[in-house]
Amino acid sequence: MDQPFRFSLYLRRLGRHWKLIVIPAAVALLAAILFSFLTPVRYTASATMIAPKPQLVWRWDNKVYDIVDLRFDWRAEVMPLVKTQKTAELALSSVEGQLNRAYDPQELIAATTVKPGAGSMFTISVKAPDPHDAALLANALAAALPKTVADLYAGSQDAFADAASDVRQSFDEWDEKWRAFRAQHGIGLGFTGDLTTAEGEQLYGNQSAIKQELVIKGSDVANLTVFLDKITRVLAATEQGEENNHLATLDTPNLAHYGLDFDSLRELSPAALTKTLQTLQQQVQSDLDVLNADLLTLQEEVAKLLQEKENIQRTRGVWYDSVKALENKQIEMEVKRIVEGQRVQQVAEALPPEQPSQPNWLLNLALALTAGLLGGLFLAVIAVYLGGENERATDGQAAPDQRR
Repeated sequence: MDQPFRFSLYLRRLGRHWKLIVIPAAVALLAAILFSFLTPVRYTASATMIAPKPQLVWRWDNKVYDIVDLRFDWRAEVMPLVKTQKTAELALSSVEGQLNRAYDPQELIAATTVKPGAGSMFTISVKAPDPHDAALLANALAAALPKTVADLYAGSQDAFADAASDVRQSFDEWDEKWRAFRAQHGIGLGFTGDLTTAEGEQLYGNQSAIKQELVIKGSDVANLTVFLDKITRVLAATEQGEENNHLATLDTPNLAHYGLDFDSLRELSPAALTKTLQTLQQQVQSDLDVLNADLLTLQEEVAKLLQEKENIQRTRGVWYDSVKALENKQIEMEVKRIVEGQRVQQVAEALPPEQPSQPNWLLNLALALTAGLLGGLFLAVIAVYLGGENERATDGQAAPDQRR
């Protein structure tokens, strides 16, 4: 008769497997420590900016009207300008000789993140190996941004042309990558070339080579799988003396591919037929294994290409949006001037951080300890479940001893 469940008794059983709980947690902590040691140390400093909506709008009659344009998101206009070549160059020139090592504009752009905050505020964060460098660069970008904004919105066409040229150059680079990818692999790894029309009939470009190979490999695998199933059925029928009922299914081009003739098979004795079909089965299975391995490799290659395609499209789309935004702004600059071009201001200075932002030791160790304890507890529960009978017997013997 089963004993009633007692939670304290179950905890005692789990305690007997304390090593299964402690060891995974210790291993996870060691892995987290190793990972944290190998992670490069980076410090993040952030400067807070404010970009309120403009209230003064320049009109065609050369008068300034006190109007609040609620449709105009000034912060959204200003934030993308932080990560431009112009702003990075201005920032680096202002702190030249003060940094612990040299930075180029592209490296600074890659290390910078801009995030919106409450209301009209946003933050400029810079990640660097040295906390002093991180604070200097964040404050330098915050000081350079109003200068870039003033150049753009106070009517400096030269500064605008430089910024637009930088963005256009980046877009052209990714656009060329997208064109090259389409030419080689097609838009969706399906067809390459452009869609054309000839006499009312739509014609596509050449099918992508990798797509062709994938289709061919898949067809070969399916063909050999069907053929292998037929051989297996004939072998089973031969063992029961009914080979004639299924032997006709082997009359396919695959049989000739392996050097066999259907008429010759019909003349074989059951024993010889069985031996021949077993040999054929081994050959087909071997070829099928090779084809499956090739198909798996090809599918992995296709997955990598699709990931590459998504990355190219996403990055190209970002630069395309930037190009369009600057083009729209150029049109806007031709019909009006924004009087409040220098309203963007820094409201909080970036200070050298005391602790690095990476590696995050506390987070890494906490996650590792949690995962290790959960994994160890799971192993202990499994061990209690698998050794349940022996442990219940042990508990049953211990209980009378305790009562005595």
